[in-house]
Amino acid sequence: MFSSLFFSSVILGLSSASVLTDFPPGYFCYTDGHLHTDDPCRFFAAVIDAGSTGTRLHLYRFVHNTLPHSLPFVTEEEIFKEVKPGLSAFHDNPKGAALSVRELLDKAHEEIPPELWEKTPIALKATAGLRLLPKGQADAILEEVQTEVLSSGFFLAENAVEILDGRDEGVFSWFTLNLLLNTLFQKSNGLPADPAPSRTVAAFDLGGGSTQVTFWPSDDSLFYENREYRKDIDFFDTHMHLFSHSFLGNGLISARLGVLMGSTNPELQSDDHLTSPCMPEDFEIPNWQYALKSWRVRGNPEYSESKCATAVRSFVRQSSIVELDYLKGKPIYLFSYFFDRALNAGIVKDSNGGKTTLGEFEKAAKIACHRDSSTLNHGAHWLPWQCMDLLYIHSLLKDGYGFENSQPLVLAKKLRGMEVSWGQGLAYSLVNEFHETALPDIGGAQINATGSVLVDQFLTILYQRTDDLLKYLNLIS
Repeated sequence: MFSSLFFSSVILGLSSASVLTDFPPGYFCYTDGHLHTDDPCRFFAAVIDAGSTGTRLHLYRFVHNTLPHSLPFVTEEEIFKEVKPGLSAFHDNPKGAALSVRELLDKAHEEIPPELWEKTPIALKATAGLRLLPKGQADAILEEVQTEVLSSGFFLAENAVEILDGRDEGVFSWFTLNLLLNTLFQKSNGLPADPAPSRTVAAFDLGGGSTQVTFWPSDDSLFYENREYRKDIDFFDTHMHLFSHSFLGNGLISARLGVLMGSTNPELQSDDHLTSPCMPEDFEIPNWQYALKSWRVRGNPEYSESKCATAVRSFVRQSSIVELDYLKGKPIYLFSYFFDRALNAGIVKDSNGGKTTLGEFEKAAKIACHRDSSTLNHGAHWLPWQCMDLLYIHSLLKDGYGFENSQPLVLAKKLRGMEVSWGQGLAYSLVNEFHETALPDIGGAQINATGSVLVDQFLTILYQRTDDLLKYLNLIS
């Protein structure tokens, strides 16, 4: 029997005495010495996203779901907190990295009742920032951070603190996006429908060090020349073949370095001096730090929108981004730095996001690339980079993925009050892994505890016994 039948009894630390022997022991909420059958049981999972520019806590509160053709449990609330800088900034101070994570753990302690701490699964997954560090430095940081998380009192499974595979990052983001949009279980003719490619949307994530794209194509021919991008999973008794890839080095911040390196005159370039046609000649960033190095960045006499666009385009065309003819003209969802830079430029007005077209990024760049040094010196930290950033996003989508300026886009940061990120998809996996690891034998059901979090296994296990689960949930609802 699928282990989600036992969410309430284990995660909430409920009574082991069975009141109704037809159901698993302690299935109902048992608190304060009383049995409660009128309220659904709630539980938590915590995901810490250790990105290249910041470390973020995504704390999810779940509740059981009795609706057919849907997930067996749903997210009721997300609690979010971020600290800066990212863990990679502590490359020479691993203990400092652990202290930055402690602030997030303290927030989780405030939100989760103490009696639930040891029943709350937690994971810290690092992304492109640590992927770009030398292995020895990354391992030292993760070792100190793991010690800190282990002391938190939360449930920590094997491999819970590690660098997240880029493709899994994309798949979890896609899962979160479509879950929040309710496109996986969208109704057809008034009735719930099983997942289908035509009802899901593509997810484009832009981080600091890498960018991910994930979608579910209905045409297998897309994989003939891109077999390495295919990710096969089983989902709600449906076999899915996702197109998913993470392009390391094409994140917004790493792209800045790539553009600068490519556009600096070799006669002027040195180990710590870079120039850019994306900034005024008399403007300087004296101490720009990225990937363990510090540079002095100056503008040059060729500062203009056209020269900056040429430099950006050259970088994009030399990268490994692939054209996606399949998605041309179809709405695609963009989040993370895609959204942030659109918000800074006024392309979207608030955290609700909204619809736009690719051409709006080019229009906004024309304005950003005409600012003088005085304006940049007195602006926000992102303002000196805005010309380059907007042109990079435009070129990434146009020269990289092959979209036209008329391409419809949907920019999103939050949906239904929750962040669009890979964190929520991973949180569902953590809950499942908690039961596999912590419950090797419950009610006679043998559960294989592998200790690993693989996207394929998670989705297969999560959905293969959903009908059995719903029968129990409907009986006790």
